[in-house]
Amino acid sequence: MLVNCVIGLQKFVSPWRQVFSKTEISPPRRYELDWLRVLAFGMLIFYHTGMLYSQNWGFHFKSQYLSLNVENAMLLLSPWRMALIWFISGAALRFIVARSSFTHFITSRSILILLPLLAGVWLIVPVQLYAEMSQKSGLNLGFWQFYRAFFDLSHPIFSHYQAGIWPHVDVNHLWYLRSLWQFTLLLVLILPLLHLSKVQALITHLCEQSPLIIFMVLLLPLCALKLSWPSETFRYPMGALFLLYGYLLAWQSGFYSQLKRHWRTFLILFVVGYLLVIIGYHVIWQNPIAQQWKITSMDMLYTAQRLLGVMLMLALAQRFLNHDHPILTKLNSAVFPFYILHQSMIIGLAFWLTPLQLGPVWEPVVIICVTFFGCWLFFEIVRRIDIICPLFGIKPSQQYSAKQRRVVSWIGLLLISPLVLELLT
Repeated sequence: MLVNCVIGLQKFVSPWRQVFSKTEISPPRRYELDWLRVLAFGMLIFYHTGMLYSQNWGFHFKSQYLSLNVENAMLLLSPWRMALIWFISGAALRFIVARSSFTHFITSRSILILLPLLAGVWLIVPVQLYAEMSQKSGLNLGFWQFYRAFFDLSHPIFSHYQAGIWPHVDVNHLWYLRSLWQFTLLLVLILPLLHLSKVQALITHLCEQSPLIIFMVLLLPLCALKLSWPSETFRYPMGALFLLYGYLLAWQSGFYSQLKRHWRTFLILFVVGYLLVIIGYHVIWQNPIAQQWKITSMDMLYTAQRLLGVMLMLALAQRFLNHDHPILTKLNSAVFPFYILHQSMIIGLAFWLTPLQLGPVWEPVVIICVTFFGCWLFFEIVRRIDIICPLFGIKPSQQYSAKQRRVVSWIGLLLISPLVLELLT
C-alpha cells in the first residue's frame, strides 16, 4: 500500500520534476534586466514621495503641501512602474527555475521572500501606521509607546485598523512580497503546461511577428482583465499576468531584438500616450458626471499605456543598458533593503518634518535625499552582519558549509511558518 502511494506520488510530481531538472542551456544573463530592476525600485522612492503631495490620491500620510501638478508628473510612471517590476520578476524566475531543483526552488524562494516580509511588517512598517493614526485619528502617544502597543493584537487603539495579515499588522508597500510568493506558487502549478513544446513554439512564433502584433496579443488579456475586475484590486491580477509575460518571454531573443529595433517608435507612442492620459485624467477621471463609455475608454487607454511603458523600458534597456558593470552586483544586492525600508523612511521623515514647515520644494528634496542616504547606510550596515542579512533579502558574505546552510534553512522555514499559514488561508 505504502509503495503504491509512493509510486503514485512520484508519477504525480513527475511533470514538475522534469521542468526543474531539464539540462537545457540557458541564454546569457540579461544585464539590462538587472539595471532595470535597480532603476525600477529606485523610482519607487520618487513615486512614494510624490504620494505625500498628490491632491487626489490616498496615502498613509499627507504633507501640508498638496499639488495637482505632482499628479501630472506621477502619471508618467504610474501606469507601468509596478508592471515592469512584475515582468522582471517573472523573467528572473525563468532563470532560477533553470538552475534549481523543485524542492530547493520552493524552500529557497519562500525563505527569501517571506522572511523579509515578516521582518518588514513587524519592524519596518509600524512607523507608517503611527504617522497615519497620528494624522487621521489624533493619536496622542509617543512612537515607542505606540510600538509596544503594536505587539498586542487586541489593543483597543487599533480597533479601527484591523486590516492586515494579523489585526493591524498590515503589509502596506510590502504587498509586492506577499503577492510575489503567492503568484510564484501559482506559476509553479502551471509550469508543466508552460513548458510544453507546443506552447514554447507558439511563444517563439509570436515573437517573430511585428511589434504591433506582439503588443496587441499581450494587450488583449490585460484589457479583458480590466473590463472584468474591480479597479480597487486590479493590481493583483495585473501583476500575475505581467509575471507570466516575464516568465514566458525571458528567453525569447526575438522579442528583445524587436524591441531594440523599434525603440524610437515606442518612445514616440509613449509620449503621445502620456499626453492623452494627462488629458483624460483631468477631463474624464476627475469629472464626476463623465459618461461610462468615456470612463471605459480612458481605462483602456491607461491599460495600453501600462503595456507600452513596459515595452519601452525594455527597449531602452536593450539599447543602452545591455552590459555588465562592477557596481551592478552591489546595486542588485541593495534592492531588497531599499525596497523594504524606503516607504517607512519617507513617511517617517514627512511626519517629523511637518512642524518645521520647510515648504513645498525643500521638504520633498530633504525627504528624497535623506531616504536614499538612509537606505544606503542601512544596506551597508546590514550586509556586514550575516545573521540578519536574510531578514532583508541580502546574501550573506561568508561561505558556510552545507550543514550550516541546512540548519539556517530549517530555522527560516520555522520562522515563516505562521506567515505561510496566514497567507494560504
